[in-house]
Amino acid sequence: MTSHTAQRLAAFAVNLAFDDLPDEVVAQAIRIIRDTCGTMLAGSTLPEVANLSRNAHALGGAGGCTVMGHHESTTAHIAALINGTGGVSLELDEGSQWAINHPAVHIFPAAFAIAESQRATGKDLLTAFVAGYEVAVRVGRATRLRQPVHPFGTHAIVGAAAAVSKLLGHDAQQTAQALELAAGMTIASSQTAANSGASVRNLFTGLTNHNGILAALLVTMGFTGEPNALDVVYGQILGESFVVADLLDDLGSDYFILRNYFKLYACSRWNHAPIEATAALLEQAPFTAEDVASITVWTYSPATRLTSRAVPNGYAGKHSILYNVAARIIYGANDMTVYTDEHVRDRRVQALMGRIAVEEDPALTAMLPDVRPARVEVALNTGEIINATVERPRGGFDNPLRDDELVEKFRQLAGMALSKDHVDALIDLLPQLPQMESLEPISTQLRGQQR
Repeated sequence: MTSHTAQRLAAFAVNLAFDDLPDEVVAQAIRIIRDTCGTMLAGSTLPEVANLSRNAHALGGAGGCTVMGHHESTTAHIAALINGTGGVSLELDEGSQWAINHPAVHIFPAAFAIAESQRATGKDLLTAFVAGYEVAVRVGRATRLRQPVHPFGTHAIVGAAAAVSKLLGHDAQQTAQALELAAGMTIASSQTAANSGASVRNLFTGLTNHNGILAALLVTMGFTGEPNALDVVYGQILGESFVVADLLDDLGSDYFILRNYFKLYACSRWNHAPIEATAALLEQAPFTAEDVASITVWTYSPATRLTSRAVPNGYAGKHSILYNVAARIIYGANDMTVYTDEHVRDRRVQALMGRIAVEEDPALTAMLPDVRPARVEVALNTGEIINATVERPRGGFDNPLRDDELVEKFRQLAGMALSKDHVDALIDLLPQLPQMESLEPISTQLRGQQR
């Protein structure tokens, strides 16, 4: 009693073998895992995530699964909840413009926790992660979410369930049940939560990992999913449509994991093209906030959701195009340092944000999903109007970061939670995943413990 769609996705996940994976897919999966570990480690230092970690045993009891950056270990679903929440909290996690989501941070915490509990090999983990990633992107590509719905906490849960099912050794029918159970366990994910700076938005990702594990485990207890849950949940409830053809095309031959993006700026990816267009204007014709009469940012839908002038805290600043453009002009940066309550309340920033507008350009929207562009037009007090367009912001597959830049990003983020020795050890260990018969050496370093 599972849908044809769920059965096709399940068959792909179950049948995928490590030897089927092209070398470039394995290499990219390792880069993404390294990047995701960095974001989880950095996020583990935030007060609310650290408090959550300290309560791991109270929530889930003792277990052998790693809580990033902490000596504690706990059960798989609670480790996945904590690590998934931390991984997204700084807005530096990778993503996919086809999914309009961040697959790795919705999948890897769950996959890693189950891989630890199942004593999986590095090849097992990589294969399950790639399977889950591809399922998540395809379900996301098939879904057109409703305007109030935030992508986090939605369709990527199906990818998490696929990865976990593979690690648990489920057959195709069990996996299909897990996918439909997972769809039915999707939470109500609100865009307003992010825009208002509410940290419940980060829990959307933690709960996706948590519930993805539970969905796969519940199958073994006899629970069943709603037949056709993918279409009902993502095509009718959370979404306006669900196009199955977009989901199944080239499944198993075309790998979306090769077309992801990595983040340089600690904010929503929808801000990145406006940031870089603003930076280009500042370089071409230097000006100050006092020189600006008005700014118009032309972008695509759904980036037009990030138009709030009411930015109550630093976290909300990560989800406001107006703040990010103002921050680039006034602070010259969009790194972690500028997303604080003090920075967003700066009177200079507030005044400049009042002169910024965000508008949709249908021609830019038509370029999606291959391109995520923006055009920034600045009217100066002199009467001069300058503008710049960025179609492919840095970090994407079509404007990639060098590997040394990704390593440096990992070093900076992981170093917020771990000593240099542990960070260096992880940089050496993670590329060895295909040869590792045990994940324990990596787990030990992620906990900040000595081997």
